[in-house]
Amino acid sequence: MIVAVLGPRGTYSELAARKHFGKPDLVYCSSISEVAGMVEEGKADAGVVPVESMREGSVGETLDALAWCNVRVTAEIVLPIVHSLLGVRGARLDEIKQVLSHPQALSQCREFLRTNLPHAELVEVSSTARAAEQVSRMLSNEIAAIGPKELAEIYDLSVLVEDVSGNGENVTRFFCLGRGKVPRTGRDKTSIVFYTERDRPGILYEILGEFALRQINLTKIESRPSKKVLGDYLFFIDFEGHEDDDLVREALEGVRRKTAMLKVIGSYPRRF
Repeated sequence: MIVAVLGPRGTYSELAARKHFGKPDLVYCSSISEVAGMVEEGKADAGVVPVESMREGSVGETLDALAWCNVRVTAEIVLPIVHSLLGVRGARLDEIKQVLSHPQALSQCREFLRTNLPHAELVEVSSTARAAEQVSRMLSNEIAAIGPKELAEIYDLSVLVEDVSGNGENVTRFFCLGRGKVPRTGRDKTSIVFYTERDRPGILYEILGEFALRQINLTKIESRPSKKVLGDYLFFIDFEGHEDDDLVREALEGVRRKTAMLKVIGSYPRRF
């Protein structure tokens, strides 16, 4: 099976893909939208993308891809995230003047950085693995990366400090992308996105009422700019149940009548 993930080698997306698929043939992509595109075009059998961090919230690029690409969510993967500070061999913490990582990783480690490296320049890159790759090329004792400790072996780096994520649990939710529907399991979750052009009082209340009327439990709701007109928003909802359940089918028909666009992103086994 060919699975597209955010690259280069060693990203959390790769770890999530290996957790779910075992030993797939991986294709490394430069962006989340490229991962979705590989699946949409049939160049990959599946893709794995981060959708939600427990600490930092949703990943906007993933939501955009889910809204506009012809792909479906076929599974959710929950992965514990443990960041480490990585540097070239022989580097010391007190030498570090610049730290590279993905924006969410930098944000998740802000307490450690504020306390231990208050004057270090923070540089955002496309992934934690990209940060480690760049540090390994620069060969400077003054530059470090934040990411999973597994990157140290891949890019011949040293773990300067383990677990710099701070106190408390740190978990990220990933979506597995595919092109087909997943059968019901009896313990499912469904994700949808919709857009309404009728901006009037109570429209969102009426839409959500389709679920409340049928006692369908919503597990997540959020809005994101449509990027078409200022002030227009897409609404993303997760709820318990499968799109082929009778009550869910009724609710979705009600939502479809009240919206300008409704897309079922996918129904998949619920992991939490």
